Amino acid sequence: MADQLQVLYKLMTLYTLSRVDFAMTNKQIAGIFTDLGYTNYFNAQYTISDLVDAGLIHEEACPDCFYYSLTDAGRASLDALKNDLGPDIRSDIDAYLKKNRLSFREAVSTRAQYYRTTSGDYAAACAVLEHSEPLMELTLTVPTEQQAKMITKQWKEKSPEIYSYLFRTLSDFTGEES
Repeated sequence: MADQLQVLYKLMTLYTLSRVDFAMTNKQIAGIFTDLGYTNYFNAQYTISDLVDAGLIHEEACPDCFYYSLTDAGRASLDALKNDLGPDIRSDIDAYLKKNRLSFREAVSTRAQYYRTTSGDYAAACAVLEHSEPLMELTLTVPTEQQAKMITKQWKEKSPEIYSYLFRTLSDFTGEES
């Protein structure tokens, strides 16, 4: 029985990732299944780990979390086993994703991390993504780790304003060719 539940959780995870056009965090994936009452957080984490190990989902590590997306092998597995996932479960997942899609997308559309450069400074690498593709990437080099941490922390909140400013400023053509 436990094996059947693990297969079900794996199918649910693959199905969930197939229904979005962006990578999701482990917290988001686990939240769907716990909120819908299908399983607990630990089972969801175990399932995600198994799917990564099997090459069915791709894991991208960032400093504050991991992001997951479906691999081609995962999509093929889901296509082969999709009928084993009941229509009620698919409907529950679809409704949950529809209700929370915007907040999920916003949560994963901005990423920031920092690292130490070869010169000893710190670089804060920030990005705004759409459909997992970068719309804007910005790297700021600063002298201290504290400054780099602050930049990455502020990026989520300030990135829409920064993107808008840069877009307006850089696309403000006067019609003259140079």
